Amino acid sequence: MGRARNLLIVFALVVALAPMNESRAATCVSNAGPGIAPPARTPSGMPGFHASWYGQSGYMSLCMGTKATATVAFYNSGSRGWVQGNMGETAYLGTWGPEPGQDSASILGGDGSLGSPQTGWPRYNRLALQPASYVGPNQIAWFQFQVIAPPVPGTFRVALRPLIEGAQWMEDYGVFWVVTVLKADGTAPPPPPQPGPVITTTVLASYYGPGLYGNRTACGQTLTTTLQGVAHRTMPCGTLVHLRYGANEVTVPVVDRGPTILSREFDLTYATRLALGCPDMCTLSWIH
Repeated sequence: MGRARNLLIVFALVVALAPMNESRAATCVSNAGPGIAPPARTPSGMPGFHASWYGQSGYMSLCMGTKATATVAFYNSGSRGWVQGNMGETAYLGTWGPEPGQDSASILGGDGSLGSPQTGWPRYNRLALQPASYVGPNQIAWFQFQVIAPPVPGTFRVALRPLIEGAQWMEDYGVFWVVTVLKADGTAPPPPPQPGPVITTTVLASYYGPGLYGNRTACGQTLTTTLQGVAHRTMPCGTLVHLRYGANEVTVPVVDRGPTILSREFDLTYATRLALGCPDMCTLSWIH
């Protein structure tokens, strides 16, 4: 009788908790803010290849793992047209500084190579191709690309800049996309800290992964070859870390605990190691 009663209690608890878990999972709702209107005036007819920012759709607040489509408009303010398929004449959006750095892989999207997530970008460092076969002077190109919310709450950016592939980077500078990743209950993460003095520390880092892929990290993710992040002994899970190696920079979250060797500050996941271009062990600049 006692065993049967215990089973009934367990069954009742399962039934009672199941709807609560379902409800909790359903509370996170993604949304997008209002679009950003174009400027009142744009330059026009400048000799050669030129572009001017002309507006974009609203920044998103996304549930973890959710994909969404972003739209950015650029006005052809030069004297030459953009011709799709012709090297030296085709316009793309490329990754730029400060996050993730010029031509670097982004945690928000890519083609699955160099540790970038697979969101349908033309390449890991090219967010979008010009949408029309020809964009003439004084015409507008509406570039679209997909982003995916990383698996940790926080505020993430990807800076972008138009370029003519194989020829030159174009204006405008300072264009970026912001994705706010919501907590599991749908609430916003704490606002990013206000910028203070920039400190650059030289640290030793190693990489880890072989023999551990498929395991759960200390922060709850599955360790894979495409997971962007670092292991650190004390920083809270999800803390963003800005690292530089040579000309490459990444901003990635803390996803695990480590390294076990005290002389090393970070263990890099395989994807982060590739994005930085590090050997198995490297000396990095930690910008914080």
